[in-house]
Amino acid sequence: MGKMRLRIAILLLGIVGYALTMAHTVSFWDSGEFIAAANVLGIPHPPGSPFFILLGRFFILLLGWINGPAFAVNLISVISSILCCLLIFEITIKILPKKLDERIYFGQSLRNLLGFFAASISLFGDTFWFNAVEAEVYGISMLIIMLEIWATLKWKETLERKYLLFILYISFLGFGIHTFTLLPLPLILIFVFATSHTPYPKPHTLVFAVLLISLGLSVQLYLPVRSSAEPLLNENNPAEMENFKDVLSRKLYGDMTMFERALYRRGAIVNQFGFSENIGYLGYHLNQWIPAPLGAQKSGPWGESSLEKFQFFHRIVFEFLIIAVFAGVWLLRKNSSVVLIAAMFFLSSIGLVFYLNMADGTMPESHRTKQWNMQIKELRKFVPDSIPNLPSITELNTQIAFYYALPGEMRNAWFENAPAAEGLRIIFAWEEALYEHGKKMIDPPKAVHREVRNRDYFFTPAFLFFAIMAAIACGAVFQRLRSEKAARLAAFGLVFAWVVPFICNFASHNRSEDFIARDFAMNVLNSVPQNGILITYGDNDTYPLWYMQLAENYRTDVVVINESLSYSDWYREQILRNYPDLKLVESGDWKVESGELRVESGGDFIFDIIENNFPGRSVNFMLGARPEDYAEFSENMPLVGLVRCLGMEEVEADSLLLANLTANYRYSELKARGQEANAQTINIYRYLARLALQKEPDEKQSEILRGLINVSP
Repeated sequence: MGKMRLRIAILLLGIVGYALTMAHTVSFWDSGEFIAAANVLGIPHPPGSPFFILLGRFFILLLGWINGPAFAVNLISVISSILCCLLIFEITIKILPKKLDERIYFGQSLRNLLGFFAASISLFGDTFWFNAVEAEVYGISMLIIMLEIWATLKWKETLERKYLLFILYISFLGFGIHTFTLLPLPLILIFVFATSHTPYPKPHTLVFAVLLISLGLSVQLYLPVRSSAEPLLNENNPAEMENFKDVLSRKLYGDMTMFERALYRRGAIVNQFGFSENIGYLGYHLNQWIPAPLGAQKSGPWGESSLEKFQFFHRIVFEFLIIAVFAGVWLLRKNSSVVLIAAMFFLSSIGLVFYLNMADGTMPESHRTKQWNMQIKELRKFVPDSIPNLPSITELNTQIAFYYALPGEMRNAWFENAPAAEGLRIIFAWEEALYEHGKKMIDPPKAVHREVRNRDYFFTPAFLFFAIMAAIACGAVFQRLRSEKAARLAAFGLVFAWVVPFICNFASHNRSEDFIARDFAMNVLNSVPQNGILITYGDNDTYPLWYMQLAENYRTDVVVINESLSYSDWYREQILRNYPDLKLVESGDWKVESGELRVESGGDFIFDIIENNFPGRSVNFMLGARPEDYAEFSENMPLVGLVRCLGMEEVEADSLLLANLTANYRYSELKARGQEANAQTINIYRYLARLALQKEPDEKQSEILRGLINVSP
């Protein structure tokens, strides 16, 4: 009964905590795309997440009547995250020594309290909580990972092979949600072979294993089958076998496999492991349960202000706590289950840092590095041995950037005399040598931009396994703690440890009143005239619009075209199929087959669409568009709010800008709550309000605009 009470306590904590904070509608990033795809049984970005889309559609049919499709799909994350933490409780109490049951505090054995500690702090950890209250794949992925670990421990107890077969099935079924679910398999395999007395499976077991793996993978057939029906959202058109393979292999993200990419560093190790913006693992880890006062990725020496001193203190204290957890786990290293958990932590933290190889803005893309190295190796044959080898790409790019940043009159002197220009001098020497052989020097690839958003979600498994490790370390300490008074005080801390992350993270994770993404999408669509065309550029100015149109059936008359995707043939064909009233003259780039307009090759799709539909249809662009790029169609492309309208006169645009910002646009709760996309959206509204104040607003409009400007992001 003691375990059951704590299970119920975890369940209630999760239900209450997440009910208070879950998003009721769409959020920025992938949430809008997933909900839209689920509502129309479409196909989102690679690898397609077919199992998640099917689950999403089921939840929409089952619960969508309560508060719409977004609420229903968000519930998948809420439910799976709570179940995940219940499994963390079960895993922790299986691992901890049974002798801890001899110590009773508050009517519960110490072993159960330690399990509650691991589960409850996991519920309200920064990254896990953030993903638990929106439509994302990470909550349910973590549930499957913990199911795999739980089944492994059950196998260790019983040696029944059904648990191993269960692991194979759910891990490959989970691949239809996220590749995370395959992460534990190598370590589980090692664990089984290391602890089993009969490691070699029988032939019939292998047959069952293959069948279950195939059954789990069969959910991937959703992609080509559904794609062949041409749903409204059909990214990469996996109905074609080549496209299907590209989707599963994530070829969209580069020609190299992830394993190949990991071999070519895209960022300095110290940045990837440390506190570097958007990528640093240690910064994310230290921010999980008590947020750093200046942000997770802030680092540096003892500062002048009290806040900077507190930041430094926070970092040092939590670094020591990490070391203390490692030390506590080391004390129980003879327990193979403890070793498995520790290995899972290192695999999902240090291992993922190396594998993901995230960019810090200092190094080029890996496949370009590989290509360049191969080309330089061939060119080296035509360069005399007396000329040195080229330095690293990073060094060359640094020197080239510095050279062109210098005033023209200073360049020659620096190039000829500065030791720091040695790499540049070698490049010029190579160019002269290659010219004599009719060859041309290849410029080094430029550094890839830093990751565009916080990537802490990749390390969610590490934070959960660390919570289990913290409980294990506490168990090791309790075994050596002789003072009953101190033990009782420590046990009290275990029971209420969740209060600290709950209080610290509540404000930034309360999404219950966060309608910024939905309002933004409505405001953008309402900025476009009836049957207008809207050109978008990134995820956050596209996915919320897809959500509004495909999930809420809102302003479906607007033709939304993503410029980044418009270079792909499959996307061009999808746009022409979804919007058959778009005019497009048949040319060398387009042809008609069986009555359908199909992409032949090449061509600037956006320009062709504008040329054949403007000015008969209004053409609009998100703020990122450059008016000079479309000057051939019209010299005017003024802001009318969140979009630019091609060909509109300035006077009319100014009037519309004021009307949109002060009367037509909807603003619910303009609070960033620690979310970058929300903060960026608020800053856009503030920028537009400042601009509108220069357009001679009346007194009431001025008051509204000043209110927008004073909103703090």
